[in-house]
Amino acid sequence: MDHLEDDFSLRLLRNLVSGDGTDVNIHALAKDLGIHRTTAKNKVESLFENRILDHPRYPFLQLFQEYPLLVLAWADLPRIQQATNFFEEDPNIFAAFSCMEGSYNTLLIEFFEDMESYHSRRENIVKDHKLPSRENRAPADVRIFSNKLEFKYNPACFLTDMRREFRAKGSLVIGSQELDGVDLKILSHLMNGECIHSNETYLARQLGSNRKKVSRRISMLVREGIVGPPVCYFPDLLAPPKYNLIISMIELRSERKRIKRALMSDDHVPRALESSMGRYNLLVFSAFKAIDEFFEWGENLISEFPGCVGAISNTILSSRKIHMIDPQKVSLGLIERRLWEMRKQRALRKDRG
Repeated sequence: MDHLEDDFSLRLLRNLVSGDGTDVNIHALAKDLGIHRTTAKNKVESLFENRILDHPRYPFLQLFQEYPLLVLAWADLPRIQQATNFFEEDPNIFAAFSCMEGSYNTLLIEFFEDMESYHSRRENIVKDHKLPSRENRAPADVRIFSNKLEFKYNPACFLTDMRREFRAKGSLVIGSQELDGVDLKILSHLMNGECIHSNETYLARQLGSNRKKVSRRISMLVREGIVGPPVCYFPDLLAPPKYNLIISMIELRSERKRIKRALMSDDHVPRALESSMGRYNLLVFSAFKAIDEFFEWGENLISEFPGCVGAISNTILSSRKIHMIDPQKVSLGLIERRLWEMRKQRALRKDRG
């Protein structure tokens, strides 16, 4: 069954990916941690209100299969409302950051179906008045990768280092909030998908169906890897609040398997992909509280694998310079487009009689 060609699956996916009908099971969480229900409720609400965690939702794992093209575009864009609207409205932009790289002041992270769709969108940006003319701007520097070459995706990887810091200091600061031991346990539970539930009766009512059908279809979507089980992630997905996100292109000369295994277990690397970008054969996303920690991490990688690591190209992105990150925008945009295409096909069939 192709769920992305099925009306019911698509409408259900829209709810699941947006988090509609999915919430923290406060009773189960309080029982699991041995705390009062009110305490659990207040602490969970504080994590959401202070943007330490995003609300629970089902991650749309199929996104990387539907949009296998990962584009990193260093661009020279004017600081005007038109550009901001473009970041927020374009269905292919996952994230936009301010940066200082030569002639470029913006880094865009984008997902596309193929080279044709990327080319078509690029050609039409100025034509459709989404951005000003390119005449007075430096040409973008674009690097293209494949999402299908991903070998690590774990936005919860930072928890191990956070627990280590808490044991050493007796407290933990994320963003501007100081968390205690109970907060950290709640954070760990929710980022690992524990004590989160879906209101299947509510979803059935929203979809004009019944609870059993909704329950069976959710199980099918999870089993087939279209979505993952519901989970809470950080609002910026690949980095905790106030962390610096670093995008590194790395040249591995040898010991590729061993280095990949090291990155798989690394507490600061939420995403990593193989690549073929000139001399660089790895693309690594990492995040650190302080830039010094990142450089220490890089030195440790080189010393642990002497002679194996060649050139490294880093782009350091400050959490204070984010234009827009909406992890669900691209996923929901794809789902809405599929629903629109289905409605269009039904209308054409109806017109033909």
